[in-house]
Amino acid sequence: MDQTNIKEKHRFFLLDIIRIACAFLIYARHSVTMFGCTYGHNLDAAFTMLTSPVMTCFFILSGFSIHYQHRDEAITAEWMRTFMKKRLITIMPSYLLLAIIWPLAFPAQTADWVALLPVDLFGIQTVYRSLFGILHNGGTWFVSCMLLAYILYPIIKAVVTSGKKWIVYLCAFFAQFLLLYSNYIIPRFGMDGLYSNPIARSAEFMIGVAFSEILFANRFSVPEKEERPFINWTGWNAVWMIAGSALISFLIAKITGVGFLDTFIIYLVSPIVMVLLLVSSVLRSPSLEKSKLLAALSGMSYQFFLMQLFLWNLTIWVLQVTGLSGNNVKILGSLILCTVISYIVWRFYDKPIRKLLREIMMK
Repeated sequence: MDQTNIKEKHRFFLLDIIRIACAFLIYARHSVTMFGCTYGHNLDAAFTMLTSPVMTCFFILSGFSIHYQHRDEAITAEWMRTFMKKRLITIMPSYLLLAIIWPLAFPAQTADWVALLPVDLFGIQTVYRSLFGILHNGGTWFVSCMLLAYILYPIIKAVVTSGKKWIVYLCAFFAQFLLLYSNYIIPRFGMDGLYSNPIARSAEFMIGVAFSEILFANRFSVPEKEERPFINWTGWNAVWMIAGSALISFLIAKITGVGFLDTFIIYLVSPIVMVLLLVSSVLRSPSLEKSKLLAALSGMSYQFFLMQLFLWNLTIWVLQVTGLSGNNVKILGSLILCTVISYIVWRFYDKPIRKLLREIMMK
C-alpha cells in the first residue's frame, strides 16, 4: 500500500476534537472578557489563563498537520508555488471577507479601515505590533502569523527532512528554548509580549513540523487488512523529543524561579501538546474518522473564530429584539448564533470560493 492511500485511510480524528476544543476555549474567554458572561469564578479564570496555551496548541498542531500532509513531497519550485497557492486558498477567502465588510459593520471606523487596507489585504498587520487593538487586528493577527509560517515552511521542511535526526531535535529544542527564554527577558526589559509575535508563532509552528517529522519518518507499509497506525516505534524517537522538551521547560522554569502553576500553564504547553499529538497518531475510531459532523465542526472552527469579531454586537441586537436576558441566555444565545453564522460562511461562502479558486489557480 502506498503512503498516499495510508493518509487517505487514516484521519486523525483527535486533531479535529482538539481544534474544536481550542475554538470553544477562545470563544469562552471572549464571552467573559468582551460580553460580560460568567461561567463561575474558577472557570472564568481558567478560560482567561488558557488563552495563550490554546494559541500555542493551535500553531503547533498546524505545523504538525501541514508536515504530515507534505513531508513526502519533493521540494521544487513548482511544489513551492503549488503549496503556497493551496495555503492561500485555504486561509484567505474568509479572512478577506471579514476585512472587506468591516466598515459595513463598524462605519465609524471607515477612515482607519481605508488607511490600513493595504496592510490588511497583504496580511502583514503583525509587523506593526501596535495595530493589535485597531479594527479587526486584535482578532486576525493569527492569520498574519500563519502566512509567515507558511512562507517559512519550505525552509523548515528542507532542514528537518535532511535525513539527520539530530537536526530535527535541534530545531524543536531551539524553538522551545527561544520561546521560554523570551518569557524571562520580556518582563526584565519591559518588552512586548509574544502573543501576536509572528516569529514566536513560527517557532511554535516549527515545533509541530519537527515533531511530525520525528513521528512519521519511519512509517512502514502493512497489509491492506491491517488497521493500526503506521509508526515505527524503534528508538521511541517521539517520546525522546517530548522528554527533551519537558526537561528544557523544567530547567528554565527552575533557573528563572517560575511558580508551579505557571510551569504547567506556560512552560509545559509544548510537551503536553506533543503528547496529545502522539496519542492522536495511534488512536483509531472508524466511526469518528468518518464522522461528517466532526469534520464539519473542525472545518468551520476557523470561521467560528473569525465571526466572533461581529458576534457580540449582533447578539446584543438579537437579545434586544427577542426581549431575552440573563447570563445563561447570553452564553447559549451567542454560542448558537456564532455556530450558525460560522456554518453559513463556511458552507455557502468559503467552500464554494475555495473550489472556484482551485479550479482557476491550480491549473
